Amino acid sequence: MEKTLKPFNNKTIKHTALMGILASQLMSVSAHAGELSPLVVTAGRIAENPANVSADTTVITRDDIETSQATTVADILRTQAGIDVANSGGMGKTTSVFLRGGNSGHTLVLIDGVRVGSVTLGSFDWANLSTADIERIEIVRGAQSSLYGADAMAGVIQIFTRKGKKGLQTQVFAEAGTYGTKSGGVSVQGGTDNGITYALTADTLSTDGFSVAAVGTEADPYKRTTLSGRVGFQAGDADINLSVRNVEGTTDLDGGFPFGDVLNYTQKTKQNVSSIKVVYPFSDTFESTLQISRSIDDAVGTDPAPGSFNNSDFKTTVDQLTWQNHLDLESASVLFGLDIHKDNGKSTSAGFDETMTQQALFASFANSYDMLDVNASVRYDKNSVSDNATTYKLGTVFHANDSFSLSANYGTGFKAPSINDLYFPASAFSVGNANLKPETSKGWDVGLNYQVEGDDLSYDVGVVYFNTRYKDLIVWAPDANFLYSPSNVGQATSKGTEFTASLRYGIGFIRANWTSLKATDDTTGNWLARRAQDSGSITLGTDVSGLHAELQYQVVGKRFSDGANTKTLDAYNKTDLRLSYAINDTWKAKLRVENIADKTYEEVSGYAVAGRSSYLGVNASF
Repeated sequence: MEKTLKPFNNKTIKHTALMGILASQLMSVSAHAGELSPLVVTAGRIAENPANVSADTTVITRDDIETSQATTVADILRTQAGIDVANSGGMGKTTSVFLRGGNSGHTLVLIDGVRVGSVTLGSFDWANLSTADIERIEIVRGAQSSLYGADAMAGVIQIFTRKGKKGLQTQVFAEAGTYGTKSGGVSVQGGTDNGITYALTADTLSTDGFSVAAVGTEADPYKRTTLSGRVGFQAGDADINLSVRNVEGTTDLDGGFPFGDVLNYTQKTKQNVSSIKVVYPFSDTFESTLQISRSIDDAVGTDPAPGSFNNSDFKTTVDQLTWQNHLDLESASVLFGLDIHKDNGKSTSAGFDETMTQQALFASFANSYDMLDVNASVRYDKNSVSDNATTYKLGTVFHANDSFSLSANYGTGFKAPSINDLYFPASAFSVGNANLKPETSKGWDVGLNYQVEGDDLSYDVGVVYFNTRYKDLIVWAPDANFLYSPSNVGQATSKGTEFTASLRYGIGFIRANWTSLKATDDTTGNWLARRAQDSGSITLGTDVSGLHAELQYQVVGKRFSDGANTKTLDAYNKTDLRLSYAINDTWKAKLRVENIADKTYEEVSGYAVAGRSSYLGVNASF
């Protein structure tokens, strides 16, 4: 029998009703004024007007990042529509992101166009991704494999680092707060008269932390250092950009429930991204881009206890070449290109060193008519270790008038097996399976958006329904001898509705979103682990006389902590406060209080979260 979740008690229902009333007020307004949205790059691999993009896309700007006071990208994502975030015990601990109910490995993560993540696990750990050097975040929901290949089954999240511009701008920042947390850094952007631009950022964070294990008492500290740099210049007609980003983190860990504290268990991580990108305009309408890159994702666990299973090392590298060509006609756009990436994963502790290669050809077409925008894309991926895959996507936007639009998309996706899935060495407990097929998906969505512009008032309301079916999911399960091995036996369906709304009037503003999700295992009828049936947030704020204030309320419904649905994670609600005050043109003071009500809850069963926390900081811009 299919299991159902009853996520809310009466108190939570009242909170949800309040959010609904406020959201309905947004829809009752009849006129508004708004700023032009920034261009969207990820949805079509080229810069586009977001009004012409059919995919459900969210753009988070540098201003949004600064007003959020978030120190990690994961903290920004957790309040976005259609996203579940699961953190295993505080700052620097394993953090997974689930987009529209897909697995954590079903979302492709890019940093400045470069694929990142562990190719042994087949997913990206968000624990160490600082916001200090981030210029913009783009979230594209729905299958995007037709443009980006493997891993983009549920969507793509792309991180753009800061880049320079003419002149010299310097920002210095520092913050301190609860759990002995201290952070600070410097960011410099500039440009010369001869067209050279540069951006350099260095930041560090350290915290004494709290016990990773919910039942533990020993604090587990964490330290992170990020160094990031971009340089751009011209060589003839070509634009050349060089970028390097390096993150190193050290964190203490515990064993989780029911193990509690594990003394002296430490994990060191390194994530490095480097690339060179050349853009050459052959004419006013034709442009070619070549990018060569490498991303590294290393994790080394150390536990001095005799016979410990916590000693491990997994080091992965992705070498990538992308050649992209764009023909921009008066109303039509044609894109075609080549993607190649070679993934290597090795582990001394597990005893393997394996490489797999994926090569792909892709093409897309987009055209704008009077009231209609259409797009189509197709891609063929050749995989060196499993079946090849062809994926496609169709999308359209109908503009009924200047305010109202209707969008629709249908697309297919795939994910290649990870190196662990294929090659994990045989032991008494587990073994990989070299005969695995890629996971596949088919999905569609339809959305409505209403936006009106006036002089004093602005608002935007949108609703999207989505439905995605996953097949041949790779599931690790034991045989009769309790030997764990992966096979293509999983099927799942994820469907739901995302509601978003924003309003600004004078000095005040409101932002709200709500997601209703049903993500189930088609074989068993069970709910997929750690996906909330209902979730949302509402933010009330004001800007007045140099003061920016936000009060954010977040609701996350009950979830099952495992695929067997034997244990639930209770619903929770959390309130955060953010204040910043511009003392003058140079200095700004900041205060944020997280989890004001000091709620106790879990995002991953057996792992703790922070209680009430306060942080005081200062920024200076020169």
